[in-house]
Amino acid sequence: MPELPEVETIKRDLEKQVLGKEICDMRILLPRAFENLHNTDVKGIINQISRIGKYLIIKINNLSGIDFLIVIHLRMTGKLIYHHSSKGFDEKHTRVVFLFNDGACLIFNDVRTFGKIEIVPINTRIESLKKIGIDALSEHFTFKLFYDICKSKKTPIKNLLLDQTLIAGIGNIYAQEILFLSKIMPTRPANSLKKKEIKDIYQNTKDILELAIQHNGTSISDFRRVDDKTGDFQNFLKVYGKKNCCICYADLIKIKQAGRSTTFCQSCQK
Repeated sequence: MPELPEVETIKRDLEKQVLGKEICDMRILLPRAFENLHNTDVKGIINQISRIGKYLIIKINNLSGIDFLIVIHLRMTGKLIYHHSSKGFDEKHTRVVFLFNDGACLIFNDVRTFGKIEIVPINTRIESLKKIGIDALSEHFTFKLFYDICKSKKTPIKNLLLDQTLIAGIGNIYAQEILFLSKIMPTRPANSLKKKEIKDIYQNTKDILELAIQHNGTSISDFRRVDDKTGDFQNFLKVYGKKNCCICYADLIKIKQAGRSTTFCQSCQK
């Protein structure tokens, strides 16, 4: 957490708030928030904001002519909060502050300090993205590609959905929701799935992620938007954090898979 819908929500919020703004300084309160920090002279105009999986990528047009990228992974508790003024704000777990020349600022806040920021010159290979798979909402994530991935893996289908080296962006919450809606047991080996079952999972992946984005993501505990407001897709969850099936009303089963909790209905999911 945050997963793809939350990061996409942050990306869209940032495009409204900071696109075209000029960074004039950066304050580092926690140096280990950075991955391979070589350049602290972060100044320039934000001219593009994109996302790959759970990563945010901010392109900076440097005033000295050397453009660079700020790559951010929020991990468990990271947040980006925009303030119209850099004076008077009180963010207890602030790790990095990006200051704009109009007096506003963007704060990287992280309670558990697992989040990471990487700053690299443009056209440089980004180490953190080397092993990232296809983005789950990319046009390149086709049914054929997903079908081939499933048929080549014996791993449980839920574990496959969580494998960021195969498909980027799906986390624990959405994997459970996708499989519940698809009526598939999360422990099923991926290569045991029939073509129709794989197609259902593929389509529900797209639909649930898009719907979650429409509702600005899921706020279970730490996730906040750039304006510090919550998302509201948690109000539409069917299985994650629930005790009874919303279809047959049976008690839901909770197990551990690869160290992560999995909730499912043994009657509705096969």
